[in-house]
Amino acid sequence: MNKTRDDAAYEVTEMGGSDRYWFKREFCDLRHGRNRIVLAAVERAGWQGPDLISGLHWNVSIEDRGIQQTWKLVLMKINGEDKLVFERFTKTREGIKEEIFNLAYLPNWIIEEISQVSLEMKEREMDGDGINFLANLVTKIAQGKETAMAALSAKVEELSIGGLHHILTTTRGDDRGSFREVARFPEIELLTGYDFVGKQVNHSMSTYGILRGMHVEPWAKLVTVISGFAVSVLLDCRPHSRTFGKMETVFLGYGTTPDGEEVKGGALFIEPGIANSVLVLSEKMDYQYVVDDLWRPDTALYSVNPMDPALAIDWGKYVPLEKIVRSERDQTSPTFAEFTEKMKD
Repeated sequence: MNKTRDDAAYEVTEMGGSDRYWFKREFCDLRHGRNRIVLAAVERAGWQGPDLISGLHWNVSIEDRGIQQTWKLVLMKINGEDKLVFERFTKTREGIKEEIFNLAYLPNWIIEEISQVSLEMKEREMDGDGINFLANLVTKIAQGKETAMAALSAKVEELSIGGLHHILTTTRGDDRGSFREVARFPEIELLTGYDFVGKQVNHSMSTYGILRGMHVEPWAKLVTVISGFAVSVLLDCRPHSRTFGKMETVFLGYGTTPDGEEVKGGALFIEPGIANSVLVLSEKMDYQYVVDDLWRPDTALYSVNPMDPALAIDWGKYVPLEKIVRSERDQTSPTFAEFTEKMKD
């Protein structure tokens, strides 16, 4: 699938006389490096009998058949108030999982699809009421996001790799020690547009000079350094990403960079397919990360050699090369070119 979102046209089906429309298209989401098979349904409520959703003129659903996920717009009474929300149905190994999402926390790709369907309906001169309903819905979502963003507890910066975010919160301390709120999951969803649901929490302890990675994994993760200091070098390994092959360097924990910048805390939100490596710069480092899938032996297969000459990472400016320690697995990892070729098989 080579078409991008901008190039992919909709296959449109209309049921005559009933104001029911279906919009299907397949495209490569370059921001997330993921193929999507999207089916959007827009139906006038009450096309057959009473309103399907009380209080709404139109029913809207967006399905991504690639990740087996469906989002449906509903009017729900919350704390005695009628509110528009989206129900999300996800097919998992355990069955169908149902969740409720405030409009402000919708993934960006959902919002973009609603907006594009509205434009498609306008170009085809379809029902004007339906077009206005979708346009107003997009406006309402944007307003909700703006309000939620104003109340954020953290500063989040999207780095040059799509799907990679640096999260900075305040560390507060007194004579007892310190406290830091690493991240709030709803805020990750709001700022990144990625639906992040933690499934497993991991912790590793390493000492000076230990280099872990670059590991390429099929899950998203939120990583932070609890104590100590480290540098993380990340590489976009998603073949369909617009930033494929790009690298980023981020310092995490507590210490001073080679350029004299003081670092206090910090976390990274890393989407699937972005390789991550961590080099310990302090005497000891505690590294913690939350992932949105459970570890299985078949998921720990992919990595890229951080010493690949083609990547030209200057590890020696952080730790003398003779003092860097790596696992046997990491030492025998393929180069980036070999990894890329392997992914084609």
